[in-house]
Amino acid sequence: MQNISIFSDDNEHGFSQIKKSVSGYILDSGDTRTNQYKKAIAADAMILYEFNLSKDLIVGNPVQRMSDRIVQLKPAMGLPENCSYTDFIDALCWDLSDEEKKRFLEKMNVYCLLDSFIMEKYEIQFDSSRSTYNGESFWTRTTIILTKDENSGDIMGLAVVKNITSGYRQKEEKLYQLEIINALTIEYSNVFMINVMSGIIRIVRINDRISSFYNESLEGLPYDDVLDFYASVSVYEDDRDMIKRAFSRENILKQLSKRESYYVNFRSYINNKISYMKLTVVRIGNIRETGNVLMGFMNVDTETEHEMKQRKALQEALSMAELASHAKSRFLSNMSHDIRTPMNAIIGYTSLAEKHIGNPELIKSDLARIKTNSSYLLCLINDVLDMSRIESGKIKIKFTSNTIEDILAEVDSVIQPQLQSKKLNYSVLRHGNLSRKVFCDKLRLKQILINILGNSVKYTGENGSIKFTAAETPSVSDGYSSYQFRIKDNGIGMSEEFQKKVFNPFERDENIENFHVQGTGLGLSISKNLVEKMDGSIFLKSKKDVETEFLICFDFENAPETESGKKEISASAEKTVDLKGTRILLVEDNSLNRDIAKELLKGAGFIIDEAENGKIALEMLSASPDGYYKVVLMDVMMPVMNGYEASMKIREMKSNKSSIPIVAMTANAFEEDKEQALKSGMDYFVSKPFDIKSLLSLLSEILAK
Repeated sequence: MQNISIFSDDNEHGFSQIKKSVSGYILDSGDTRTNQYKKAIAADAMILYEFNLSKDLIVGNPVQRMSDRIVQLKPAMGLPENCSYTDFIDALCWDLSDEEKKRFLEKMNVYCLLDSFIMEKYEIQFDSSRSTYNGESFWTRTTIILTKDENSGDIMGLAVVKNITSGYRQKEEKLYQLEIINALTIEYSNVFMINVMSGIIRIVRINDRISSFYNESLEGLPYDDVLDFYASVSVYEDDRDMIKRAFSRENILKQLSKRESYYVNFRSYINNKISYMKLTVVRIGNIRETGNVLMGFMNVDTETEHEMKQRKALQEALSMAELASHAKSRFLSNMSHDIRTPMNAIIGYTSLAEKHIGNPELIKSDLARIKTNSSYLLCLINDVLDMSRIESGKIKIKFTSNTIEDILAEVDSVIQPQLQSKKLNYSVLRHGNLSRKVFCDKLRLKQILINILGNSVKYTGENGSIKFTAAETPSVSDGYSSYQFRIKDNGIGMSEEFQKKVFNPFERDENIENFHVQGTGLGLSISKNLVEKMDGSIFLKSKKDVETEFLICFDFENAPETESGKKEISASAEKTVDLKGTRILLVEDNSLNRDIAKELLKGAGFIIDEAENGKIALEMLSASPDGYYKVVLMDVMMPVMNGYEASMKIREMKSNKSSIPIVAMTANAFEEDKEQALKSGMDYFVSKPFDIKSLLSLLSEILAK
């Protein structure tokens, strides 16, 4: 068979020739009315062929109209003159896909067509997808006319094939446009196409007839009347004029001449309930030319409710921020006062001490006051730093084995001087087993209890009373011990209003009777945060001018009785060691700090060598014989080489010097700073400003080893 395409695109060239050929060879015979019908359906055919089903033969010469000529199909497809119908049909579908070919042969099968004739189905029609040589697809429609020859009685057939690609493409384009419209408007319950020039409305989709712009009762009415009706019936009264103006044909044309779309939110009155609606108009093509727009309705109750909640949340957040800002402003004002007060005392008593050089008793009194105010100033700074670390999430809880009894003893030693200075009646009650070892953060539990007890001391007048109760309570589960701590005083109490914000940072009761009380307003906030970090709870009960009571509850895991807990060196562990003549290497970049440490340590009998940074210290230690220095006091933050680097290099030395005790002395007083110091090879940790008694006790214990 020759490779000649038997199909071509539909055009008018050669149309007269095919009509002439067809009418002259195939159609001018038999019944006149049949011939007229055949001529009518063959008028724009691209392929024509006639066949005898009874004899399985092709009748005459099948033809195809090409772009510029008429082609006889038998020779073009390499078929003999006396060609069977079956062979012709099989050759005719050579360029169909396997699926299309199977379908075509089933439709054109001799027995299938004979069955159709028997069932008095004289006209059969079906479509096929074909391809040209250049790969472009097009659609054809085959129409079969079945008749019976009056002379022979044979069943005859006429096949007319037409190119219907343009119709298919128009249909596909319309479907594509509808798909785009549906995709773009899927979130809208009701969608209409409106021509703003003619006022004609077409329904695209109606899913919600309750809020519909259009219904059967408005069928045939122009857009302007429907808009008026909808506004008067469904739109909330206060929004009616706005809707009419926003969606008049004139305004739609004006708005969509300069942009793609616009929308308006309004209130709709549906089933005696106000609903929030969104009405959007989108132009289709050039609105000045076509006038076509899409109008979509969407219920936005959920979105509006969410938006209103967000707006409310933002307003509340703004209000909270303003309150926090106000509280911080008050805090800065209070801090300015509270910091200046001890600073003024320190500076003042330092000046007095200079004047009292010849009077040892007065100098001793001045120094005692300087020390007291310095300690208070350090407490203020620690509170601020603690709060900052809590807010940034850097506070870590470290559970070690301790007993509540030991912790209470240390709390008592701290709080007693404050109690005695105000001559307060203080009682401590213990209930249950407080000597059992449990895992808790000793430092933070002490801080909580001292903070709250300190508050009671501050706000309770002279000769007042404070009652502190520590009790074991029934445990929540096996392996745990439960404890309650009650702190009750008969001080000035708190107003109900202040109780609501007493745990907020920077809050202080501004009553006039509290003006003389110093503090940051952070103690209770810090305490609450620490309690919660240890999975505990804290409660407050207070009555103005009567009393205040705090209740703190914890559940701590029991520790094995053999657990020794974290080993800590305390001032009470001081041993009798002769410190005189002991040589210490002091590594400190700040000359003032070096002078203070040197003078204090010399007074205890130490010999002090100084290094300004870690590099110099390393050189001095390397140049000295083993055992020359007994201890290294190492600052952390230094230029050239910091304390961490210097300590690591000391531990790498190839001599006994690598095991020399190193004490970190730093203003970085947080737990992670301590951990980093120990990881770098340091053995002990002392925070600045250091207490000389504690430092001497530590050095005594180190040297005693």
